[in-house]
Amino acid sequence: MNLLICKEEWRIGNSNRFRIIDPIKIKHILEILHKGVGDRLKAGIVDQSLGQWLIEELGPKEIVGTFKPILRPKPRFPEVHILLAINRPPTVRKILELAGTWGVGGIRFFLTKNSRKDYLTSPVWKPDEIEKELLEGMEQGKNIFLPKVELDFQNDPKTILLETLKNQNFNFRFLLDRKGKSITQISEEWKNKNLEYSENRILVAIGPESGFVKKEIDFWKENRFESVNVSGRVLRTETAVAFLLSRLEEESLFKK
Repeated sequence: MNLLICKEEWRIGNSNRFRIIDPIKIKHILEILHKGVGDRLKAGIVDQSLGQWLIEELGPKEIVGTFKPILRPKPRFPEVHILLAINRPPTVRKILELAGTWGVGGIRFFLTKNSRKDYLTSPVWKPDEIEKELLEGMEQGKNIFLPKVELDFQNDPKTILLETLKNQNFNFRFLLDRKGKSITQISEEWKNKNLEYSENRILVAIGPESGFVKKEIDFWKENRFESVNVSGRVLRTETAVAFLLSRLEEESLFKK
């Protein structure tokens, strides 16, 4: 845990004091970090600020301390949103944690032709499970911005895309595809066209383990999604997402 995320339900009244009763967190602070009364932890409040948390009271069942805000970091650049087809529950957990670590703007899960509906019985889709994975990633990556997660298991990709585009514009639309171009190639083409954007927002469509069927691929391409390839190897979905996000950290690709 590189950062303690202070959850609102831990807040004591309207103060900046927080009470932790989560046994896993308490054990980590006591036995792994070896912290005691008077010690400070790097901490953050979701979507608000980074700072320090001063431990004031410590016991085996609860820890109480005061959060001191220091700064409000900038959200991740570029802003990334993901349309992700249903994958195996362990894969979903890893991607949620990655999203929290990196600071993805949002993920919308949906069904495709090759999606396995039996995956929907997994507890991974419960709100508390989703939050748990996101927060673990955020604490790892020292990120305070909570990704927005939406589950849409009724609508088809066309409806989902229309709803996604309703309130936001995306300068880049990527379709994760081993037959696609590299992000560098797409970036260079964009710069050669001398296009100007006031902000950079990216939307990425990612299929299930077996991929999108041809009709679905055609749909994304018809809607200005460019095929992007992140490796010459065959990757697991969560690995492909990690490769993609690592490339998107190269800010020079998206700045003139």
